[in-house]
Amino acid sequence: MNGQKGTNKHGFTLIELMITMAMGTIVILAVGVALVDSHRGWNKTYNHVFGEVVTDSYVARKAFDAVVRKATLKKSLLDIDGQFVEVYYYQDLNSTEPDRYANFYKSGDELFVDYGSLQSGTWNTQSPSSTVRLARNVLSANFSISGSAVQMLLSLSDEEWTMMVTSSAIRHNE
Repeated sequence: MNGQKGTNKHGFTLIELMITMAMGTIVILAVGVALVDSHRGWNKTYNHVFGEVVTDSYVARKAFDAVVRKATLKKSLLDIDGQFVEVYYYQDLNSTEPDRYANFYKSGDELFVDYGSLQSGTWNTQSPSSTVRLARNVLSANFSISGSAVQMLLSLSDEEWTMMVTSSAIRHNE
């Protein structure tokens, strides 16, 4: 009995352990690559949705709509090439004549609006009381007027994202 060798040993051979470790490493690497790729895609989408171009387009649209919707139908000033538009509106709801103006225009690669007062009883503008930058990275800004509607067509771009924005608002006041 002393000469018998045990043939019923339990455990793994070195080859079996190496094959299992190789398979586990392949699975871990595949999951890691998928996570990294997913993270890159999420970051790219997030930057597109909340990037400067999208934010600027939203701000420009909201400011344009807010002013034009309270503008008068009596008069507007549009550049012959559509490079700027000036609308006149009522600051005070009890006013009988428009008393304020807003001039939307592109300067360099930025979109601005000048706010100012009208001389009492005239359409003559006074110096702007404030100038607000609405957007950066503006490639082009074109304005048009058709009937009571005023339209703004913006093209914005940064290094990786180009966006066309159209905003149209109806002047409601007489």
